[in-house]
Amino acid sequence: MKKLLQIAGSFTTGFILYRAQMEFYQLAPSIGPFLGKLTIKWGIAFFCLAVFDLLIFLIILLAIWNPEKLKKKERPLIKLRERLRLLRWPIAIAALVFPAYLLLYTQWGSIFTGPYLRLMLLLISSLLFALVTSAGESHLLTRTSFFLGLLLTGSIFAMGDYLTNVTNYPFTLSWSEGNRLYDYSIYFGSDRYTFPGKLTIPFDAPGRHMLWGSIFLIPDTPIWLHRLWDAILWTIPYLFLGFLIARWGTLGGKGKLMFSLWVFLFLTQGPIYTPLVLSALLIVIFVHPGRWLLSLLGVVLASFYAASSRYTWFAAPVTWTVLILLSEFNFNKDEKTISTLRRIMPIVLISFAGLAAAVIAYPQLILPKELTTGSSFSQPLLWFRLLPNATYNEGIILGIITKTIPLIILLVWLIVDKQWKLNWIQKFAFVGSAFVFLMIGLIISVKIGGGNNLHNLDMYLVTLVILSGLMLKGVNKIFPSKWPLWAKGVLVLAMFVPSWNSFNTATPLQLPPQNIVANALETIQTEVKNAKLQGEILFVDQRQLLTFDFIKDVQLVSEYEKKYLIEQAMANNFVYFQEFYEDLASKRFSLIVSNPLSRKKQYITDSFAEENNAWVKWVARPVLCYYKPVYTSKEVRIQLLVPRATPKNCPNYIYPP
Repeated sequence: MKKLLQIAGSFTTGFILYRAQMEFYQLAPSIGPFLGKLTIKWGIAFFCLAVFDLLIFLIILLAIWNPEKLKKKERPLIKLRERLRLLRWPIAIAALVFPAYLLLYTQWGSIFTGPYLRLMLLLISSLLFALVTSAGESHLLTRTSFFLGLLLTGSIFAMGDYLTNVTNYPFTLSWSEGNRLYDYSIYFGSDRYTFPGKLTIPFDAPGRHMLWGSIFLIPDTPIWLHRLWDAILWTIPYLFLGFLIARWGTLGGKGKLMFSLWVFLFLTQGPIYTPLVLSALLIVIFVHPGRWLLSLLGVVLASFYAASSRYTWFAAPVTWTVLILLSEFNFNKDEKTISTLRRIMPIVLISFAGLAAAVIAYPQLILPKELTTGSSFSQPLLWFRLLPNATYNEGIILGIITKTIPLIILLVWLIVDKQWKLNWIQKFAFVGSAFVFLMIGLIISVKIGGGNNLHNLDMYLVTLVILSGLMLKGVNKIFPSKWPLWAKGVLVLAMFVPSWNSFNTATPLQLPPQNIVANALETIQTEVKNAKLQGEILFVDQRQLLTFDFIKDVQLVSEYEKKYLIEQAMANNFVYFQEFYEDLASKRFSLIVSNPLSRKKQYITDSFAEENNAWVKWVARPVLCYYKPVYTSKEVRIQLLVPRATPKNCPNYIYPP
């Protein structure tokens, strides 16, 4: 068995280094004569990388096949590390930060996109961190320090990825980002708009909108500050949740830090929307076995907030409360049934209180007819997105398996091996809740408009984190010595996979040249200034231009916002669109600001083809029937349209029957 592992380790190391070398060659620009394509500079870099790869390979081979000989050569390196003293920490920080800087903030991040080059960079960064931070004179590095470096490198990279969006760029950074900033401004920043009446949000989710919109309480905040707030909300609460859950166990300081970082990276795989993480935080802070009043307060607050953010989350805080309260619920052999029921009754009452709070936050939960009349219940389910497809290469099923299976194997093994001792009701609650949330997440993920990542499996992923925290109560080491080798290997995978998933695809933020941005903004300002003298101006898209005064002195038309239009389009809501078409036909708007519109439909081999085709059918073609583009910038994703003298290529369904 030992020799088999040595062979496997040697082969894997060689394979990764070889593929990284080949990726470097393939990704290098073909502009020189060296080796058929490289310039002298690229050729020198290729040669240096090859020497480095060979050196690393030989060292690892020595560590695998003759560790005693390598150990004798460690002494000078250990002495050198000890002499560095405080200088070790700048080196450690540089090792952690360098990959994020290189791949997210320089042009190299757009060149070095290959997985093996990035994997090598991740492992080398973690190794260097471990080399300079491992303490003592007996070991050159420790396993714990290496995996701490792995989690730190992945976490810094993930946070750096969010921070790349902190920019004063006036146009939307993604399909919906600009209009979401507009949504967030409604509660606390509606005075930024010229509007006769009270502004409302079609998708009213107070918990989410007030959280992101709270920064509007500060007057005249620039757009970059809101993007910074967005980056904070997508990172800090995750880390805080991991820190609080880590305190349930008896891990040491490094162990708690590693668990906190792991929680952040594990949930970022969704990614999980922050309001659900904050609901979990409330549960973790307040809910404790035996502290009934405190637990009651926690579940009421968390349930109300979760349901007010997204109604499908209404049962999540109650479920997590039950899991935590049941974690210390034991059966006594001689206890009467009535006594057992009396002990479990507080858990039942607290659960009902949480559900009641969710209903208060979202009353439609007990009004089935009203709940099911929403557009979500009339939209198609695209079951093929469970499997690999153009919208999500892995597919939902394979995606969730690859990202959670190491953790699932560990939890199940600990239960079966009775290292995590659970009674029948705990097993039923723990396994049942995870399974139900998994099924709910899979169903929601296949609804049109989703399925490009795992964010709809949010309740399932957070539940796994809660269960991992409950399991920690019986573990006092990151690598328990009594665990078999295969279990330690699975634990390594459970830490590696989230770190790698944060690391393997992100690239630098690509923005158009400043002259194109300035020209586009100037053109829009001029067209808007001229058009507002002739009638209303509809911002279907790019409403953040009004929010942050890039476009001034324009009366807002609140109807027909892009996200709401696509929602109704995916539901084939003919009744809703009749008023929109009448406004188009009557030339109500002197100017429409939109994302570039196209009449072209897409095929199943295109990403989000079904969503695009619904948009083309219900929005793009009718708009282009009555309005014509006068300015289009694909670089900043904006189009200006004015009324046509006569309709052109109008689809039949836009006319009333």
